[in-house]
Amino acid sequence: MSLCINPQCPKPENSDRMLFCQACGSVLLLADKYRVTKLMSDKGGFGNTYEIVEKQEPKVLKMLKSDNPIAIELFEREYRVLRDLTEDGICGIPYVEDLFLYQPNGSPDPFHCLVMERIYGMDLEEYIKAIKRSIDERTAVGWLSQLTQILEGIHTKGIFHRDIKPSNIILQPDGQLILIDFGAVKEVTPTTHRQATCIYTPGYAAPEQQKPGQASAQSDFYSLGRTFVYLLTEQDPLNLYDAYQDKLVWRDKTKNISPEYLNLVDQLMQEKPEQRPNSTATIFREIAAIPIASTRQGTGYATQTTPKAIPPVPLLPTIASPAPQPTPPQPVLGSSSPNPIFALLSKIWIPALIGLGILAIIMTKCTSSNQNNSIASNNTGGVFTDIKDVPSGSFRFGGSTTWATTRQPDIAMDSVIEGALTSYNISYTDANSPSANIRSISNGKCDKKPGSNTGICWLIEGDLDFAQSSVSLDKSKYANLVEANRLKEEAVGYDALTVVVNPKLKISGLTVSQLRDIYTGKVTNWNQVGGVDLPIVALSRVEESGGTVSSFKDLVLQKGDELKFQMVPNTTEGLRQVIKNPGGIYYGAAKEVIVDSCSTKPLAIGKTTDSFVKPYQEPLHSLRDCQKGDRNKINAEVIKNQDYPLTRKIYVIIKADGTDRQKAGYAYAKLLKTKQGQDLLEKSGFVSIAN
Repeated sequence: MSLCINPQCPKPENSDRMLFCQACGSVLLLADKYRVTKLMSDKGGFGNTYEIVEKQEPKVLKMLKSDNPIAIELFEREYRVLRDLTEDGICGIPYVEDLFLYQPNGSPDPFHCLVMERIYGMDLEEYIKAIKRSIDERTAVGWLSQLTQILEGIHTKGIFHRDIKPSNIILQPDGQLILIDFGAVKEVTPTTHRQATCIYTPGYAAPEQQKPGQASAQSDFYSLGRTFVYLLTEQDPLNLYDAYQDKLVWRDKTKNISPEYLNLVDQLMQEKPEQRPNSTATIFREIAAIPIASTRQGTGYATQTTPKAIPPVPLLPTIASPAPQPTPPQPVLGSSSPNPIFALLSKIWIPALIGLGILAIIMTKCTSSNQNNSIASNNTGGVFTDIKDVPSGSFRFGGSTTWATTRQPDIAMDSVIEGALTSYNISYTDANSPSANIRSISNGKCDKKPGSNTGICWLIEGDLDFAQSSVSLDKSKYANLVEANRLKEEAVGYDALTVVVNPKLKISGLTVSQLRDIYTGKVTNWNQVGGVDLPIVALSRVEESGGTVSSFKDLVLQKGDELKFQMVPNTTEGLRQVIKNPGGIYYGAAKEVIVDSCSTKPLAIGKTTDSFVKPYQEPLHSLRDCQKGDRNKINAEVIKNQDYPLTRKIYVIIKADGTDRQKAGYAYAKLLKTKQGQDLLEKSGFVSIAN
């Protein structure tokens, strides 16, 4: 379809084969190369935003409908600013491509049009509403670091954003934040000054911005602080202002945020500009001084590590410093070469933050991730919006705990899907979910604990619309009910079970048969498999807890074998017991025990002793290395090629009953098989299933 953007057009929908609108006669091929495909937003005070394509590549067009001279000047300024910042290689901003005039048929005046890259994701205001909670401190530190890095880039060019707020920050599917709306056209108020305008969003703008021409770098810092008040409390700052005390009362509305971080946000929001940080370098230094507790998200449990202070950052020149700034290299779009300031920062303090898993994305200097091209992925395919047969409505899913990594705040895969497809409302459901009302639990037909088998049971009983699983249907507990309940499975990625032992144990690998003998009780001492004289303590979760144990039995055991082990309730406790006991052995999902944990030693597994395959990339890092930022990595190649013996697939389980629930399940699987979906699964610790 080709959309006519003439505001007076009575019927804007046209065939994409047309050059002129059949209703009003206006040209459809804008600037002789852009075709409008859909309206994205008409809520702007001065114009509309559309999705357009140029040679099948999606982009965004902003059309200014106002003839206000100040609005036009700011619109053109936005183009110039973004063009110059793009040419200077500044990260975290939209790439701008074109500015032209569009004159509809019969209109006396043309409209100004701005073309920029299509950014996928959700703004942070929408994101907080979607997840229905505030962010945790780990996410807050990562996001503050990203945004400070973006401000570092634009402030060194003498540019102040003047309208930082949650709705002007986009969270992309890869976790990168993008600062948008450099023209602030929606907030423009004409003044008596010819060269000055007031940019003012109540609740977020600094006090000095009420006067024309008074905005500064410190004004952006103020708005940045107010933005994090919203992200940490879920409340608009205006609602937190106490008129009697004449101050913002917000700290008591936060949860589990350190005093150091709260103090930094308060410092950003000081009344007078000179009381706020004098530069982005000062903010970086304050971030570095925050002791961070690493919290594992989305798995139903949390572990705290000893807080580790990050080394201080040397103070860089302020924006107002008279010292000459080095001219940055002119980048080629898609280049990953860092500018000098960012290179200095990355050498000093970013590696420490990466150890906490919060800043991997800001290490890349304007890579192709800004165009949603993941470097780590060889997948082909498109984005979520390319999937057309997605039903409208609300649908519930749940099941495998292995999938919990997709719900971590820095990934939030399902929220990203909802952000792209607003009529496709999906919600993760387990016994602890608000208003879960899982009848199959109350009537005793299904287990309460989430897991692959539990999810399949809930789907059979009608409590879910589709399920996530780390075990195939024929290997599940309900294999005999698959045909009667018309269950189907769609594989969407690879995972690997990884076996870990105590780091002090002098053994590098096991055969599948040796692993079988250990977990069936035939081998009880490490000296029986080439180790020292030490009793083996085999640890495992119970099979009912999820598909991981079922997959282990399928991949390792033989028919009639029974597992013999010491039971642990979850992976956190399993890893803790391995660390505590020199003879301990445990198995779990690759990301959980290779990437998320550096305290145990993963083993190579082989069919024979001369064919060991390592599920990790060498070299393995010590716990100290991990704390410095050198995390262990999964060996995706041997998993994808299934050379590693304990490879399995992850599935979307669908009930093919001809209803919208069937459509919803198949749509979810198709979405995850797009390049965008595969990239998110890879970031969650899985391996792409695409060729």
